[in-house]
Amino acid sequence: MNEIIDNEFGAVKNFLSKYKNALMIVVLLIILSIGLFVLNIYNKKVMNEEAAVIYNEWLNTTSLENKEQEKIDSIYSDLTDNYASTGYAMMAMLSKGADLASMGDFDKSIAVFTELQEVSSGFGGNDFFNKISRISLSRIYIEIENYDDALSQLSVYSESSANAYIHELIGDIFAAKQEVEKSIEQYMLADEKYDDQQSKSIIAMKIADLES
Repeated sequence: MNEIIDNEFGAVKNFLSKYKNALMIVVLLIILSIGLFVLNIYNKKVMNEEAAVIYNEWLNTTSLENKEQEKIDSIYSDLTDNYASTGYAMMAMLSKGADLASMGDFDKSIAVFTELQEVSSGFGGNDFFNKISRISLSRIYIEIENYDDALSQLSVYSESSANAYIHELIGDIFAAKQEVEKSIEQYMLADEKYDDQQSKSIIAMKIADLES
């Protein structure tokens, strides 16, 4: 019995001796990976805390009765240039883009929403803000009758990943392009996914208008 244990211990000892350097490298890589992971979490936490302070300052400045536009723009630039990956910067972009669109300044609004789309896409992005930016851009392009770009913004969504509103919006685009069959197809998909009767009624009216 002791001989078997000695043999097994000897085999382990030989293995450790033979692959000592490789094992040390693996251990160091694991420690380094854990360290980088913890550091990344800490950096994100710090960035979010700093971004929150700047975002609140931006909100307070924009709500003043006597607005200082230069100061507002400076705070916004600081937030979106240095903390673009944070939710606070994305909320600021969303708010500014919507305000510009409501004032009819579509070119600047498109620029803001495009920036939001870029910072919220890809690995580590934010699907919620990315979807909102695409929908917002599509609505603006519809408003200025740029239907191809409006459709392009929503073409990334498959039938399964698109929600009811996206299907309805795509239906509106095809309707504007006089592509009736495609429009009705999208409206039908929207109708299937909507839960509330009011939205379903609106879809039914849009389909009826196309078929009349």
